Amino acid sequence: MKTKIAFLIGLLLALAACSLPLAGETNATLTPDPSTTPLASPTALPTNTPEPTATPFPAARISSGEHAIFIGDYNRSRDEFRISLANSDDPEIRASALWGLGKTEFLAGNYSAALDHLRLLTQGYPEDENAAQGWFLLAETYFDVGRYQESADAFALYLQMRPGLLDRFVQTRRGDALRAAGKPLEAVAAYQAALETGVSDPILLKLQIAQSYAAAGDPQSAIILYDEIEAATQNDYVKAQVYLLSGQAYLQMGDSATAYQKWLFTVNNYPLAYDSYSALVGLVNAGQPVDEYNRGLVDYFAGQYDVALAAFDRYITANPAHDGSVLHYKALTLRELSQPTEAVAVWDELIRLYPSNRFWAAAWEQKGFTQWAYLSDYASGAETFERFVNNVPGSPFVISYTLSAARIHERGGNLERAAELWETVAIQYPNDIEASNALFQAGIAHYRRGDYERARDNFQRTLVLALEPIERVRAQFWVGKALLKLGDTSGAYVAWQAAQALTPNGYYSLRARDLLLTREPFETPAAYNFDYNLASERIDAIAWMRVKFGLTAETNLTNPGALSNDPRFRRGLEFWQLGLYDQSRLEFEELRLAVQEDPLDTFRLGNYLLDIGLYRPGITALRQVLTLAGLTEQNASLTAPVYFSHARYGLYYREIIFPAAEEYNFDPILITSLVRQESLFEGFVRSSAGARGLMQIMPATGTSVAEQMNWPSNYNNEALYSPQVSVRMGTFYLNSSRRYLDGDLYAALAAYNAGPGNSAIWKNLAGEDPDLFLEIVRFKETRDYIRGIYEIYSVYRTLYSPIQQ
Repeated sequence: MKTKIAFLIGLLLALAACSLPLAGETNATLTPDPSTTPLASPTALPTNTPEPTATPFPAARISSGEHAIFIGDYNRSRDEFRISLANSDDPEIRASALWGLGKTEFLAGNYSAALDHLRLLTQGYPEDENAAQGWFLLAETYFDVGRYQESADAFALYLQMRPGLLDRFVQTRRGDALRAAGKPLEAVAAYQAALETGVSDPILLKLQIAQSYAAAGDPQSAIILYDEIEAATQNDYVKAQVYLLSGQAYLQMGDSATAYQKWLFTVNNYPLAYDSYSALVGLVNAGQPVDEYNRGLVDYFAGQYDVALAAFDRYITANPAHDGSVLHYKALTLRELSQPTEAVAVWDELIRLYPSNRFWAAAWEQKGFTQWAYLSDYASGAETFERFVNNVPGSPFVISYTLSAARIHERGGNLERAAELWETVAIQYPNDIEASNALFQAGIAHYRRGDYERARDNFQRTLVLALEPIERVRAQFWVGKALLKLGDTSGAYVAWQAAQALTPNGYYSLRARDLLLTREPFETPAAYNFDYNLASERIDAIAWMRVKFGLTAETNLTNPGALSNDPRFRRGLEFWQLGLYDQSRLEFEELRLAVQEDPLDTFRLGNYLLDIGLYRPGITALRQVLTLAGLTEQNASLTAPVYFSHARYGLYYREIIFPAAEEYNFDPILITSLVRQESLFEGFVRSSAGARGLMQIMPATGTSVAEQMNWPSNYNNEALYSPQVSVRMGTFYLNSSRRYLDGDLYAALAAYNAGPGNSAIWKNLAGEDPDLFLEIVRFKETRDYIRGIYEIYSVYRTLYSPIQQ
């Protein structure tokens, strides 16, 4: 399933390795040197493709269809490829049209139609360059419809046509198909063929081989491999999996005693792993005895809270002389079962009876957290932390618990007490890393109370304690805010002028400049100039490279050059064209890191990656070129060619972003900035939290928004990887949050990151002051998020607005 998802999301954006847009480009293509580029290089499409005034040639329709898939417009791509097929006798055009139709239908979930088109391609045009990739996509389609033997056969045909290129990956996929087809020994052969290509980490392949041996009725061979893996890995989750599978193999051999020993070992040693829960289920079903404490831990970490609580209670009853640790997990379990009052009582018991227990300090923390977060008892929560500090003044947790108490008081509205505690940290621990921020937070609390003199004093003292530039410029900015409230306008301006100079491209310096210019946050300039030619600017950049790095006139920087012969480059490109983004990214990223000290190859690679649509690593590579040239972020825009700025802050996906921004009345540069912050223009990216696509929409949010918009038809969460869907839905959601929050753009951005409920609370506390809103935001990630978008927006505004103050 993981491979399937990676294939889907990659293919959405990988289709146009031969035709992707260079942002801002009008009518330019970069011509590679065929003598040094054995693989096909991409051809740039215009960012904004004008409506044709005459019927386009079939080749133009092929490019248009590929671009339509690139942005997720399957209806348009289907039409373009069908028209090309119907109006051309050229075998190359027809093969390309069938390839495009096969991809379109596969991505649209129309597997029967995809099979029809891909079979016509592979059988009717077997010598065409698309045929090999057609066999690969045919194999994936067969796999998805449960025709596993045909899938394995199609993978084999791909390997015949592309020998030595992706053997490791495709042999693994072929092994998966053969296992699913009920041919485990043939699967073993395929996996071993993949293993023989040279794998830096062979554990996954060995697990697949071992499982195939077990499926073939050879548990002894499986056990040998499981033992090898267990000895080689340091990963507890892999160890838990191996013990589970090894136990199953021993059961297959009829050796239940050894099987249960394996399962008991993983239960007792790896409670966090879900495979340990599976082993526990096997033991319980077999009537095997299990230590109740360990059983409870495994159940707890598997989310089985009811049975975990019962196991902990049985353990306590059977072991009245326990050391108290079980009480900590019992309390956590009660809280998960929506019994916070009972949880607090259990932590009280641990605190009272087991002062030497390893969870004793954690019990205070969890008790205090539960009181305010689950019971809304802010006073008691803060008191819990303060009592700990008073009772154990020498504890290493004194500073963090004092800060927690201050934050709880702030949440509960007791700003005066919160400020006192923050000031206590700064006074008693002036050399601690938290001292500067604590004093700053005290200043914000006083500012909110209307005590602007104490706020100013704290901000000024923060300047003395600040360790980092951002702490200094933040304090300087707020000195100005406090002075303005005190009626000292000239003093405020002096403070903001000082803040403006500290970190010119940083958030607080930018906001200081805004206040000096009486400019509103995110104020749209009077006019934009979006006309630029990236291909022409690249020529100027090449000339600059020659001078900067002392290159001879013969040095070719217009194409990847010898890089295109590197196996990582070749694999990366093939993976990209097949739609396997994760694998492509890994190959190109390994290559990028390998050449990162070479400005020439880094420049070549960065340009190529931008051309094919791998924007994130491409942008990263070009930034590295500036670093190698000795340029900082601050002076790069002043001394480097404008190409680097336009490439790093490009108008990628302009044809999607700008109409969506206009539809919902947003500055298009704001939405572009948000996309850059969220995904750096990678439509296939998936966050660790599960957010998807260009605008990083969570599946639950996507479902809700699709219902509100009544669009797109037949929505499913995979649609979030479509740039067209992601941008329109994300902009709709941002607009909905803006309306809900009375037009407050700061609050809308906070809602996009942290949810509208949280943002509404912060807005209510901050009033109409966007700067105060930012400081009140309780999540560091959300504060950084808003600041990051503001900084990006400022770069775009400077770059594309012809009139800048």
